[in-house]
Amino acid sequence: MSRLSERITDLPLESDLDAAIEEAIRTCGGDARMAVGALILGQRSLQEAYAQRISAGYVRRELHK
Repeated sequence: MSRLSERITDLPLESDLDAAIEEAIRTCGGDARMAVGALILGQRSLQEAYAQRISAGYVRRELHK
């Protein structure tokens, strides 16, 4: 994960979504496109880490339910 996406994904969860969005954009120097890109990279990294921790058998059982 890039340092920028780490900074953004480490933002505290807030009940006010607008405040969280503004903070993410502020973290990227006001560049909304960069903020979205960093959040996407952070999400991908989290998904990959999560996928590595789940066994294939567990995933198969969940898909057949």
